[in-house]
Amino acid sequence: MFLAHTTSLKENSYQVLDQYDKKKVLVNSSGYKLVSNVCPHQLSLISTTNGHGNRVCPYHNWSFTIDGLPYTSGRTEYYCKNLKPLSVDQTYTWNSLLFDCPVTFNVQENFDNMVLMESRIDTVNSDFRNVMDIFLDVDHIQSIHAGVYDQIGITDTTVNWTYTKNGSLQEVSQGALWLAVYPYTMIEWQKGSLFITVAMPKDNNNSKVHVFKYMDKHYKDTWELNEKVWETAWTQDKAQAEIITKFPHRNLEPQKQHYREFLRLHGTY
Repeated sequence: MFLAHTTSLKENSYQVLDQYDKKKVLVNSSGYKLVSNVCPHQLSLISTTNGHGNRVCPYHNWSFTIDGLPYTSGRTEYYCKNLKPLSVDQTYTWNSLLFDCPVTFNVQENFDNMVLMESRIDTVNSDFRNVMDIFLDVDHIQSIHAGVYDQIGITDTTVNWTYTKNGSLQEVSQGALWLAVYPYTMIEWQKGSLFITVAMPKDNNNSKVHVFKYMDKHYKDTWELNEKVWETAWTQDKAQAEIITKFPHRNLEPQKQHYREFLRLHGTY
């Protein structure tokens, strides 16, 4: 799953991750890592900081270093001590993007110069897997998105597919990349812009989709049009997802079969 761009965090800082319902933070301290944001005392979220750079649980003031090591026991010092470090997970960097899993696509384009322009959470009244299905569906572009991508010079949506163990890459013949990192992350690159969506289950009937919009600081003049085109296509895809009544299992293209095989192997089918 996508976490953040490497430029989002300065050294010795952290970022609470909505993708994990704020239960984990991304830390940059001698490298990037995922640290639990749940206090081991009584499982409250650690939502505040103090003047020493430590993270503090507001329930009883247990505090932890930025790396998750116990620091003080707050109001329970004399009968319940803070001794257990917070859990830490590895992160993986690919093309200046941070993930919680390995990503191994081979692309020539460079994402180093991206600047975050907007992040938000959208609700889609559909299974999150339908959102990924639509992203993997090239055939719908000429009908659902008729005339949309033409505005940025993409009139031929023939793609070259590459598959990895946990994702797929669509290289568009006219200069775009669409990358899926299973089971949640979709990445769309066109020259000057990067749009990342992370579609996750919200409840039995709805999905929450984390939207991250990046502009290449060397292509400011193309940003407005790229963003307009992407927002139009995303609005159309959300509407399409909401009229798909179930997550279909038959009559599937190879790329959707590849996604389902990943889900089967990881117990989320």
